[in-house]
Amino acid sequence: MAEIFSIPDLHILAYGTTIACGVLFWIIEGLKPFFSTVQKRALHARLNLSLAALNLLILLPSGFLMAFMLEWSKSLWPGIGMLNLPPAPEAILIILLIDLWMYLWHRLNHETRMLWRFHSVHHSDATLDVTSSWRFHWMEILFSELLRLPLFMLMGAGIEHLLLYSLLMTPVIEFHHSNLSIPPALDRLARLIIPSPMMHRLHHSKLMSEHNTNYGSMLSLWDRLFGSFLVKENLDNLQVGLDGESDSRNQQLFALLQRPFRS
Repeated sequence: MAEIFSIPDLHILAYGTTIACGVLFWIIEGLKPFFSTVQKRALHARLNLSLAALNLLILLPSGFLMAFMLEWSKSLWPGIGMLNLPPAPEAILIILLIDLWMYLWHRLNHETRMLWRFHSVHHSDATLDVTSSWRFHWMEILFSELLRLPLFMLMGAGIEHLLLYSLLMTPVIEFHHSNLSIPPALDRLARLIIPSPMMHRLHHSKLMSEHNTNYGSMLSLWDRLFGSFLVKENLDNLQVGLDGESDSRNQQLFALLQRPFRS
Protein backbone atom coordinates (compact mmCIF):
# COMPACT_ATOMS: atom_id res chain seq x y z
CA MET A 1 0.00 0.00 0.00
CA ALA A 2 2.88 2.33 0.77
CA GLU A 3 3.88 2.04 -2.88
CA ILE A 4 0.49 3.39 -3.95
CA PHE A 5 -0.34 5.95 -1.25
CA SER A 6 1.88 7.78 1.20
CA ILE A 7 0.56 8.50 4.69
CA PRO A 8 0.11 12.24 3.88
CA ASP A 9 -1.78 11.27 0.70
CA LEU A 10 -4.15 9.09 2.72
CA HIS A 11 -4.67 11.85 5.29
CA ILE A 12 -5.63 14.30 2.56
CA LEU A 13 -7.86 11.78 0.78
CA ALA A 14 -9.63 10.68 3.99
CA TYR A 15 -10.37 14.17 5.28
CA GLY A 16 -11.08 15.59 1.83
CA THR A 17 -13.51 12.78 1.01
CA THR A 18 -15.30 13.23 4.35
CA ILE A 19 -15.86 16.93 3.71
CA ALA A 20 -16.67 16.63 0.01
CA CYS A 21 -19.19 13.79 0.45
CA GLY A 22 -20.77 15.51 3.44
CA VAL A 23 -21.33 18.74 1.50
CA LEU A 24 -22.55 16.86 -1.57
CA PHE A 25 -25.08 14.75 0.37
CA TRP A 26 -26.30 17.83 2.29
CA ILE A 27 -26.98 19.68 -0.96
CA ILE A 28 -28.66 16.74 -2.72
CA GLU A 29 -30.81 15.72 0.26
CA GLY A 30 -32.13 19.29 0.34
CA LEU A 31 -33.28 18.89 -3.27
CA LYS A 32 -34.63 15.34 -2.99
CA PRO A 33 -35.37 14.51 0.67
CA PHE A 34 -36.83 11.28 2.01
CA PHE A 35 -38.39 13.00 5.03
CA SER A 36 -40.20 15.95 3.49
CA THR A 37 -41.10 17.58 6.83
CA VAL A 38 -37.53 18.64 7.66
CA GLN A 39 -37.28 22.31 8.62
CA LYS A 40 -34.49 24.65 9.74
CA ARG A 41 -31.77 22.58 8.12
CA ALA A 42 -29.08 25.17 8.85
CA LEU A 43 -29.88 25.25 12.59
CA HIS A 44 -29.89 21.46 12.72
CA ALA A 45 -26.54 21.30 10.93
CA ARG A 46 -25.07 23.94 13.25
CA LEU A 47 -25.95 21.88 16.33
CA ASN A 48 -24.54 18.64 14.95
CA LEU A 49 -21.41 20.31 13.62
CA SER A 50 -20.83 21.95 17.01
CA LEU A 51 -20.76 18.49 18.59
CA ALA A 52 -18.44 17.31 15.81
CA ALA A 53 -16.09 20.25 16.42
CA LEU A 54 -15.83 19.33 20.11
CA ASN A 55 -15.01 15.75 19.12
CA LEU A 56 -12.12 16.96 16.97
CA LEU A 57 -10.43 18.12 20.18
CA ILE A 58 -10.17 14.40 21.02
CA LEU A 59 -9.79 12.90 17.55
CA LEU A 60 -6.91 15.06 16.32
CA PRO A 61 -4.46 14.41 19.22
CA SER A 62 -5.70 10.82 19.40
CA GLY A 63 -4.77 10.36 15.74
CA PHE A 64 -1.16 11.40 16.40
CA LEU A 65 -0.98 9.11 19.44
CA MET A 66 -2.51 6.26 17.44
CA ALA A 67 0.05 6.65 14.64
CA PHE A 68 2.95 6.66 17.11
CA MET A 69 1.71 3.71 19.17
CA LEU A 70 0.88 1.53 16.16
CA GLU A 71 4.31 2.11 14.64
CA TRP A 72 6.04 1.45 17.98
CA SER A 73 4.05 -1.70 18.74
CA LYS A 74 4.96 -3.37 15.44
CA SER A 75 8.53 -3.84 16.69
CA LEU A 76 7.15 -5.81 19.65
CA TRP A 77 4.17 -7.60 18.13
CA PRO A 78 3.56 -7.85 14.36
CA GLY A 79 -0.02 -9.09 14.71
CA ILE A 80 -1.37 -10.10 11.33
CA GLY A 81 2.04 -9.23 9.90
CA MET A 82 3.28 -12.63 11.13
CA LEU A 83 1.19 -14.21 8.36
CA ASN A 84 3.55 -12.62 5.80
CA LEU A 85 0.69 -11.73 3.49
CA PRO A 86 1.20 -9.44 0.49
CA PRO A 87 0.21 -5.82 1.27
CA ALA A 88 -3.19 -5.91 -0.46
CA PRO A 89 -4.58 -9.10 1.20
CA GLU A 90 -3.16 -7.93 4.54
CA ALA A 91 -4.92 -4.56 4.16
CA ILE A 92 -8.22 -6.24 3.24
CA LEU A 93 -8.04 -8.57 6.26
CA ILE A 94 -7.23 -5.72 8.65
CA ILE A 95 -10.01 -3.53 7.22
CA LEU A 96 -12.50 -6.37 7.67
CA LEU A 97 -11.40 -6.80 11.29
CA ILE A 98 -11.66 -3.06 11.94
CA ASP A 99 -15.18 -3.05 10.52
CA LEU A 100 -16.09 -6.07 12.65
CA TRP A 101 -14.87 -4.17 15.72
CA MET A 102 -16.98 -1.16 14.68
CA TYR A 103 -20.04 -3.42 14.51
CA LEU A 104 -19.32 -4.92 17.95
CA TRP A 105 -18.58 -1.52 19.50
CA HIS A 106 -21.82 -0.08 18.10
CA ARG A 107 -23.79 -3.02 19.43
CA LEU A 108 -22.16 -2.66 22.85
CA ASN A 109 -23.28 0.97 22.91
CA HIS A 110 -26.88 -0.22 22.60
CA GLU A 111 -26.71 -3.21 24.91
CA THR A 112 -24.63 -1.72 27.75
CA ARG A 113 -26.60 0.69 29.91
CA MET A 114 -23.70 2.97 30.75
CA LEU A 115 -22.52 3.25 27.14
CA TRP A 116 -26.09 3.85 25.94
CA ARG A 117 -26.30 6.98 28.09
CA PHE A 118 -23.69 8.56 25.82
CA HIS A 119 -24.72 6.94 22.54
CA SER A 120 -28.32 8.07 23.05
CA VAL A 121 -27.18 11.62 22.25
CA HIS A 122 -26.70 10.39 18.69
CA HIS A 123 -30.11 8.69 18.64
CA SER A 124 -32.02 11.60 20.12
CA ASP A 125 -31.73 13.44 16.80
CA ALA A 126 -35.29 13.71 15.48
CA THR A 127 -34.14 15.05 12.11
CA LEU A 128 -31.98 12.45 10.42
CA ASP A 129 -29.64 13.79 7.77
CA VAL A 130 -25.99 13.63 6.75
CA THR A 131 -24.90 15.85 9.66
CA SER A 132 -26.29 13.21 12.04
CA SER A 133 -23.34 11.02 11.05
CA TRP A 134 -21.03 13.40 12.96
CA ARG A 135 -23.25 13.86 16.03
CA PHE A 136 -21.76 12.06 19.03
CA HIS A 137 -21.12 12.90 22.66
CA TRP A 138 -17.44 13.56 23.30
CA MET A 139 -17.31 10.88 26.01
CA GLU A 140 -18.42 8.23 23.51
CA ILE A 141 -15.59 9.30 21.23
CA LEU A 142 -13.12 9.16 24.12
CA PHE A 143 -14.22 5.65 25.15
CA SER A 144 -14.00 4.49 21.55
CA GLU A 145 -10.46 5.84 21.10
CA LEU A 146 -9.23 4.33 24.38
CA LEU A 147 -10.63 0.88 23.56
CA ARG A 148 -9.63 0.60 19.95
CA LEU A 149 -5.95 1.54 20.42
CA PRO A 150 -4.91 -1.73 22.17
CA LEU A 151 -7.12 -3.73 19.81
CA PHE A 152 -5.48 -2.24 16.74
CA MET A 153 -2.04 -2.76 18.27
CA LEU A 154 -2.90 -6.42 18.88
CA MET A 155 -4.19 -6.66 15.32
CA GLY A 156 -0.95 -5.28 13.91
CA ALA A 157 -2.73 -2.49 12.05
CA GLY A 158 -0.80 0.48 10.75
CA ILE A 159 -2.03 4.06 10.58
CA GLU A 160 -2.27 3.58 6.80
CA HIS A 161 -4.88 0.84 7.36
CA LEU A 162 -6.95 3.12 9.61
CA LEU A 163 -6.78 5.95 7.09
CA LEU A 164 -7.77 3.64 4.25
CA TYR A 165 -10.66 2.30 6.34
CA SER A 166 -11.77 5.86 7.08
CA LEU A 167 -11.57 6.70 3.39
CA LEU A 168 -13.90 3.78 2.56
CA MET A 169 -16.18 3.85 5.61
CA THR A 170 -16.93 7.55 6.11
CA PRO A 171 -18.79 8.11 2.81
CA VAL A 172 -20.88 5.00 3.58
CA ILE A 173 -21.82 6.35 7.02
CA GLU A 174 -22.66 9.76 5.54
CA PHE A 175 -24.75 8.07 2.85
CA HIS A 176 -26.83 5.89 5.16
CA HIS A 177 -27.47 8.75 7.59
CA SER A 178 -28.49 11.10 4.80
CA ASN A 179 -32.04 12.23 4.12
CA LEU A 180 -31.56 11.45 0.46
CA SER A 181 -34.46 9.76 -1.30
CA ILE A 182 -33.26 6.97 -3.58
CA PRO A 183 -35.28 4.38 -5.56
CA PRO A 184 -36.18 1.26 -3.52
CA ALA A 185 -34.42 -0.95 -6.07
CA LEU A 186 -31.18 0.98 -5.57
CA ASP A 187 -31.55 0.69 -1.79
CA ARG A 188 -32.04 -3.09 -2.08
CA LEU A 189 -28.93 -3.31 -4.25
CA ALA A 190 -26.86 -1.17 -1.88
CA ARG A 191 -27.74 -3.19 1.22
CA LEU A 192 -26.31 -6.35 -0.32
CA ILE A 193 -22.94 -4.82 0.56
CA ILE A 194 -23.36 -1.76 2.79
CA PRO A 195 -25.95 -0.59 5.33
CA SER A 196 -28.41 1.29 3.14
CA PRO A 197 -30.35 4.43 4.09
CA MET A 198 -33.54 2.39 4.60
CA MET A 199 -31.68 0.04 6.95
CA HIS A 200 -30.21 2.85 8.97
CA ARG A 201 -33.45 4.80 9.22
CA LEU A 202 -34.88 1.78 11.01
CA HIS A 203 -31.86 1.86 13.30
CA HIS A 204 -32.90 5.40 14.30
CA SER A 205 -36.52 4.44 14.93
CA LYS A 206 -38.15 5.37 18.23
CA LEU A 207 -39.12 1.71 18.62
CA MET A 208 -36.49 -0.22 20.59
CA SER A 209 -37.17 -3.37 18.58
CA GLU A 210 -36.09 -1.44 15.48
CA HIS A 211 -33.26 0.74 16.78
CA ASN A 212 -31.54 -2.31 18.29
CA THR A 213 -30.83 -3.60 14.76
CA ASN A 214 -28.65 -2.74 11.76
CA TYR A 215 -25.45 -1.83 13.61
CA GLY A 216 -23.09 -2.09 10.64
CA SER A 217 -20.81 0.80 9.74
CA MET A 218 -19.31 -0.05 6.35
CA LEU A 219 -20.59 -3.56 5.60
CA SER A 220 -24.04 -5.09 6.07
CA LEU A 221 -22.35 -8.50 6.34
CA TRP A 222 -22.05 -8.41 10.14
CA ASP A 223 -25.74 -7.74 10.74
CA ARG A 224 -26.60 -10.70 8.54
CA LEU A 225 -24.07 -12.95 10.30
CA PHE A 226 -25.03 -11.99 13.85
CA GLY A 227 -28.80 -11.81 13.47
CA SER A 228 -29.29 -8.04 13.79
CA PHE A 229 -30.34 -7.41 10.18
CA LEU A 230 -33.78 -5.82 9.76
CA VAL A 231 -35.45 -4.31 6.73
CA LYS A 232 -38.87 -2.90 5.93
CA GLU A 233 -39.87 -1.70 2.52
CA ASN A 234 -42.45 0.79 3.81
CA LEU A 235 -41.27 3.43 6.28
CA ASP A 236 -44.21 5.80 5.88
CA ASN A 237 -45.02 5.68 9.60
CA LEU A 238 -41.44 5.71 10.84
CA GLN A 239 -40.59 8.13 13.65
CA VAL A 240 -36.94 8.73 14.43
CA GLY A 241 -35.45 9.96 17.69
CA LEU A 242 -36.11 9.03 21.31
CA ASP A 243 -39.28 9.53 23.32
CA GLY A 244 -38.84 12.40 25.77
CA GLU A 245 -35.40 13.32 24.39
CA SER A 246 -36.04 14.75 20.93
CA ASP A 247 -38.08 17.86 21.82
CA SER A 248 -36.55 21.27 21.13
CA ARG A 249 -35.73 21.89 24.82
CA ASN A 250 -33.45 18.86 24.90
CA GLN A 251 -31.98 19.53 21.48
CA GLN A 252 -29.61 22.29 22.57
CA LEU A 253 -25.84 21.94 22.73
CA PHE A 254 -25.43 22.13 26.50
CA ALA A 255 -28.50 19.96 27.12
CA LEU A 256 -27.01 17.25 24.89
CA LEU A 257 -23.63 17.47 26.61
CA GLN A 258 -25.32 17.10 30.00
CA ARG A 259 -27.82 14.43 28.91
CA PRO A 260 -25.73 11.32 29.87
CA PHE A 261 -25.26 12.63 33.41
CA ARG A 262 -28.94 13.23 34.13
CA SER A 263 -30.69 10.71 36.37
